[in-house]
Amino acid sequence: MQNNKRFLANKLPLAAAIAAAVMATPALAVDFHGYARAGSSTNLGSGGEQTCLGNGASGHFVGRLADECDTYAEIGLGDELYNKDGKTFRFDSMVAYSANNQGNDYQALNGGNNINGVDFANDSVSRNSSDPYGGGDIALRQLYVSANNVIESLPGATLWAGKRYYQRLDVHHLDFYYLNDSGYGTGVENISAGPGKLSVAFINHDNPVGDNVVQNNKLDLRYAFPVGSSTLTLAGIYGMADLTDQQKDAGIEDKNGYHLMAELATGFMGGFNKLVLQYGADSMGFSAFEAGGGGRVDNNNVAGYLESSYRVLDHGVVNLAGNWDLGYSALYQVGKPHNSAADDSERFSVVVRPVYNWTPVSSTAIEIGYDDVTYSAVNAESNDLQKVAIAQQWQAGDGYWARPVIRLYAASFFGDQAEAARSGEGIDGDIQVGAQFEAWW
Repeated sequence: MQNNKRFLANKLPLAAAIAAAVMATPALAVDFHGYARAGSSTNLGSGGEQTCLGNGASGHFVGRLADECDTYAEIGLGDELYNKDGKTFRFDSMVAYSANNQGNDYQALNGGNNINGVDFANDSVSRNSSDPYGGGDIALRQLYVSANNVIESLPGATLWAGKRYYQRLDVHHLDFYYLNDSGYGTGVENISAGPGKLSVAFINHDNPVGDNVVQNNKLDLRYAFPVGSSTLTLAGIYGMADLTDQQKDAGIEDKNGYHLMAELATGFMGGFNKLVLQYGADSMGFSAFEAGGGGRVDNNNVAGYLESSYRVLDHGVVNLAGNWDLGYSALYQVGKPHNSAADDSERFSVVVRPVYNWTPVSSTAIEIGYDDVTYSAVNAESNDLQKVAIAQQWQAGDGYWARPVIRLYAASFFGDQAEAARSGEGIDGDIQVGAQFEAWW
C-alpha cells in the first residue's frame, strides 16, 4: 500500500503538468464563427404554410425580410497554427446545413421525400426518417490554409490554397452576391502595389454537361486603391475552358469568357454607399445578370444562357437621424441572348429597409420592395412583384447590424409573381406572418 501511495504521490505533479499543458493547447482557442437562421410562418389569407418568392441561391429582389422559408446554418472552425517572427499559418473550415422548409421537428441531415422510412416517390424504405417536405443537405463550404508574410519578396501579403469563399461582395438585405468567385484554388492576397492592394487567384469551377464534368479554370485579379475618401475596387475574372480530349471529340464547345467589375465604396451618413458597374461576356455572359463569378464553357448549348450582360447597382446602409437606420438598394441589369432575334432579359429592383431603434435591444424594421423581371428564354413578358413587410425585433445591441435577432413579422406580396405562386393559385394580397431568428458570430 505504501508503494502505491508513493507511486500516486510521485505521479500527481506529472498529472498536474499534463493537465496544465492540455488546458494551454490551441485547441481551446479555436475560432468558432458562422451564420444561422430558422423560423416558422403561416399564411392568414389562403391558409397553409407561408410562400416565399426568393431564395439564398439567387437573391430576394424585393428584400429578404419576411421572405425566408428555409433553415440555413454555416458553422466555421479555424485556428492559427503557427506564429513566429511575424509569419503566421492559419487553418479555416466551414460546413453548412440547409433545409428548404420549416415544417416539422425532425429533418435529417440528408435524404429524400420520406416519413417513417417510406419514400413517397417510389414507396421504398429509406434509412432516413424525415418529414413530408424531405430532409436537409450538408455541404463542405470552406477548407483552406492561409499563410501571412511568408513570401519574402511580398511582405504583408497572404498566400492561400484550398476551398474558400473568395472576397465575396453582397447586398445583405437582398441576400445577393453580385461577385462570388468561390471554390477550390490558390492565390496571393493584399500585395502592396502602388497606392493600393493587389490580389491574384486561380480558381477552379466545374460544370456538369450531360454525363461529363467540364472544368473551367479562372484567373481572378482584384485591385483596391483609395480615390479621395473612397475606395475603388477593380476586378477582372477570365474563365478558360479545360476540355479533355474525349470531351473535345464529343463536340462539347470550347469557349472562354470574362467578367469585369468596378465598385466605388464611400463612407456616407455614418455608414456606406457602394456604386457597382459589372459586365460579363462569352461563356461568362450571364455573370452580370445572375450572381457574378461562375463560368462555363458550353454557354451556347444551354437554353437561356446569355451572350453578354451588364449590371448597375447602388446600395448602402446609413444612419438617417437619431434612432433611424436605413438599408437600401437599386439594381438594373440587362442580358443579351445568343439568339439575336430574341428580346433582352431585363431586371429592375428597388428595396428600402428603414429600422427604428427603440432601445439598445429592440427595434422595428419595415421593408418595401419592387421587382420587375423579364427572362427572354422563358417568357417575353415582364413579371413584377411588390412586397410590404414589418417586423418587431429584439437584437443583441442597437444598430442595423446587431445580431442575433429574434423577429415577429407580417408581410404581403402583390403582382404577377404573387399571382403565379402556388401553381397559379396565387398569394396576391395575402397576409403572411411568422417568427424568425437570425444570427452571425
